[in-house]
Amino acid sequence: MNVKISRSLGIIAALYFTANFNAQTTERDTISKEKKIEEVVVIGYGSVKKSNLTSAVSTVKAETFDDRPISNIAQAIQGNAAGVNVVQPSGKPGGTMEVKIRGNTSLTSNTTPLYVVDGIQTNDISGINPDDIVDMTILKDATSTAIYGINGSSGVVLVTTKRAKYNKSQLGFNAFWGFSKQVDNIEVLNLDQYKTLMGEINPSYLTTINNPMYNGINTNWREKVYQTGFDQNYNVNYSFGNENVKAYTSLGYQGIDGVIKPASFDRYSFKVNLDANIAKWLKLNTSLSYIKTNLNNTNDNLSSGRGGVVLSALNTPSFLPVYGTDVNSIPTDSNGNVLPGYLPGQFAPNPFQSSSENPVAYQSRLDKTWNNRFMSILGLDISLAKNLTFKPSISLDYIDTNKMTFTDAYQTSYGRAQFGTGGDSNSTWQNILYEGTLNYTLRSGKSDWTFLLGGNIRDYKYRSNGRWGSRFSQDVREFVYDLAEQKHYGYGPFGPPEDVREISSFARAIYTYDNKYTVMGIIKAQASSALAPGKKWGNFPGVSAAWVISNEDFLKDNNILSYLKLRGGWGKAGNATGIPAYSSFNYSTISEFGNDSNGDPMGNWQQNKIGNEDLSWETTTDTNIGLDFNLLNNRIKFTVDAFKRDTKDLILNVPIFTDKSYFRNIGSIENKGLEFSFSSSNVKSSSFTWDTSFNISFIKNKITKIDYVPVVYKANNETVGESIVRFSPDFAVGAFYGYQVQGVDPQTGSLQYKDLNGNGFFDAADRSVIGNPNPNFTFGFSNQFKFKNLYVDVLITGSQGNDIFNASRLDLELMNDYKNQSSAVLNRWTTPGQITDIPKANDTEALHISDRFVEDGSYVKLKAVTLGYNFKNVFKGISNLNVYVTGQNLYTWTKYSGFDPEVNAYSGTPGIIGIDYGTYPQVRTFIFGIKTTF
Repeated sequence: MNVKISRSLGIIAALYFTANFNAQTTERDTISKEKKIEEVVVIGYGSVKKSNLTSAVSTVKAETFDDRPISNIAQAIQGNAAGVNVVQPSGKPGGTMEVKIRGNTSLTSNTTPLYVVDGIQTNDISGINPDDIVDMTILKDATSTAIYGINGSSGVVLVTTKRAKYNKSQLGFNAFWGFSKQVDNIEVLNLDQYKTLMGEINPSYLTTINNPMYNGINTNWREKVYQTGFDQNYNVNYSFGNENVKAYTSLGYQGIDGVIKPASFDRYSFKVNLDANIAKWLKLNTSLSYIKTNLNNTNDNLSSGRGGVVLSALNTPSFLPVYGTDVNSIPTDSNGNVLPGYLPGQFAPNPFQSSSENPVAYQSRLDKTWNNRFMSILGLDISLAKNLTFKPSISLDYIDTNKMTFTDAYQTSYGRAQFGTGGDSNSTWQNILYEGTLNYTLRSGKSDWTFLLGGNIRDYKYRSNGRWGSRFSQDVREFVYDLAEQKHYGYGPFGPPEDVREISSFARAIYTYDNKYTVMGIIKAQASSALAPGKKWGNFPGVSAAWVISNEDFLKDNNILSYLKLRGGWGKAGNATGIPAYSSFNYSTISEFGNDSNGDPMGNWQQNKIGNEDLSWETTTDTNIGLDFNLLNNRIKFTVDAFKRDTKDLILNVPIFTDKSYFRNIGSIENKGLEFSFSSSNVKSSSFTWDTSFNISFIKNKITKIDYVPVVYKANNETVGESIVRFSPDFAVGAFYGYQVQGVDPQTGSLQYKDLNGNGFFDAADRSVIGNPNPNFTFGFSNQFKFKNLYVDVLITGSQGNDIFNASRLDLELMNDYKNQSSAVLNRWTTPGQITDIPKANDTEALHISDRFVEDGSYVKLKAVTLGYNFKNVFKGISNLNVYVTGQNLYTWTKYSGFDPEVNAYSGTPGIIGIDYGTYPQVRTFIFGIKTTF
């Protein structure tokens, strides 16, 4: 794979540079020299001219993705920003995208970037309407992120949405429709092959399989489970303005029906951006968003015995029917009563293990989530004196979540065993942020000064309550608390209430001399109530500088080199998001409420939580050196950055007794890398243009220290009872840990492992690092071709050198029970002397985490191709009509044997990546859309 990908990239690069050189030489004389770029770049609490930018910043403008359908704004970043790795961990509707900026910086705290949407700070952008976006600015180093304090160590993404223009009214309507199909490349044994295997594992299984009641049944479970997915999206926006007031409004709907029922996602969004000139010295700006989402979940990332639909569709034997009434003869008891599972509407029981049900039975379970979200900010712009402005604001991010689960007492074996079971819960997150900044600018001769002084107070509250019940009558089909015979109530799914308060002050100064030399200094002091007394405050400084070399006399008017700037910076950022609110205190909580035998309220108290009076910040120190240079009148642009990030005082939950643990600062992580960005205008004529952008990022990380505990194990796999991931010094973050396979013994058919410690036998000390899920490099390559009103956009993304632990194969190749297996086991050992890499059936030596299941996860993906046409003034009143078709996830070049290498079964868990365990498959989508402007 490595050679093929490198060769492919080389061919692409050669073709590109050949075409680019020809285009430049033929058209260079016809293009006038452009003025030096004076583009403005948004940074924290302000903006600077791009020529004065000293930090590592990437910008993704709406025009980059405006001509293709985007359902999640993280999709717009994917492949378009160096140093930003965006992964779609599954194809499930409503699933979140994983965004990592410059690697993993924590093992416990949140590594999701901080998103600042029109000034509203949040870590969740899943419901924001992409049609409202103008651009996204990605702050990657600590000199730019330190001003945001907590979670700045994971990077910051500044999202700017559309606002109205003065004296201009505009109405827009956008819509697209599409269908999706799963990428299905895993073959399982047919019925005859399955029977042969079962005879080798346990001949008694054949007695059950050959029962006459199953004669003639051969169910294709994937045909029963999979369907054609459907996407639809509608957006309408209207903006208007005059000299005093301008407003932008939008209304949107998105609906996705997944390829595996009942997975579906609906999003309704409404947004208003309002700007008003109240007086000459006073301006008001506000933003209000309401987002409603409905999610029907399909359980994945689970084994077939735990309700995982994806693995059940592969593991369930084909001799079983969907419903019990589909067997040839209905079984009855001694009294002639039909046995449970064989009544009308009941799913056929698994005769080997009733808890391991067929995938259609799992699909019948109710699992719904409803979200109502309000995001708002009210800000003032007060002119106190010449060049002195005061900007106070208050913002709110409020999420109200309701969730319901239910398995009825009739249809499934599990439901009947529980006599029906389910629950509902309500959780609320409230984040209020009060901010105020003073901005002052001063120009004197060749000197430009910009000063920023500010502070904020953040108040975060979380509340949750839940109810659970069981023993329902068989006709109940959704959870109704009062209908349960056994009732419980307590905290919701995310635990007890939390209150966190933060306070901070910050200052920044930027000095530019003669448009050549810029220096920026920043300091932020922040305190969090979640940390221990005396440890609550953290200080996060940063300093950076830039030298625009091309403005020096010796490079002015250079015909080849249009722009050249050297940047460098050092800074610190903090993180404390991965700990419960009261981790520094010893306390007890009530985990479940109920009633005693007399009907009086009572509570079950959890064991004491052990606090840590020394708990403090995780801090990330970042050093960055960058070079920006443009060639040929700015038609070719390069950016190169080298960085090193050291995160110290890592927070981990350290076990001290079998049932007790506490949070402590115990370790450190190092990330270092190189980033390259390139863009060019290859051809630029009156009728045809060709633009290209390419970025590639090389990142290496390792854990440099863990104190108090020698190792930490994560991602336990219940199939074999061993963990997949180990955190340990000198290991990469998320490294896979297990045994190295020596081969299959040709005489016995048993799997053999390497004796790494040389003690002469196989034991736990023979385990070692067997895989690294972190890629050596990731890249994005896009091209846009325009011929008059016709355009084509092509986006290619890729990852190289990352390993995937294919835990799905544990359930598909172990051959240790009644489950159907993948066709790979047709090469299993069956005869003494046979040479193969698949052990014999029912080999107990195979039940371990080993490199047998580690695969190369490198890939090159044709992520999106769009063909469109822009009609100008085609109808009266319509200024623009754009019609397009798009294909997404069209093709993936990879050696990975699973559904898709872009996967993570542990999405959202810091430090664990690259594990595939029955994950909802990626989908190939074809979309037709229109965009109009009136």
